[in-house]
Amino acid sequence: MAVASLFNVPGTDQEMAAWSFIHMAHHRELNEAILRLRNIALPEYILDPVNLADPQAFLNQHQQMHNNTDAVLGVSGYDLTEVDWADAGQRAGWIYLNATLHVAEAEATETF
Repeated sequence: MAVASLFNVPGTDQEMAAWSFIHMAHHRELNEAILRLRNIALPEYILDPVNLADPQAFLNQHQQMHNNTDAVLGVSGYDLTEVDWADAGQRAGWIYLNATLHVAEAEATETF
């Protein structure tokens, strides 16, 4: 999975759908690597598609996936539970923080 794709800030519904799919795929890849490397099976939550009409469930479950991953890997994470998807600046900032966290997790699992 190309982690670099997670830095792309979606601006259209189509771009959001593509980002959402790639993002969930990378979470699965991280979970698989943790299982393979540490013999720990982490729970998976449904993160794709992101329901922008009611994003809080996504944000909470997404945070839990990162919390679980980071606890196993010893990675320092961020609070990613708040973002106004309609605000371009907030959306871009959230995407950047999330992507940098995915990079750190990928490096820790050597799935980069």
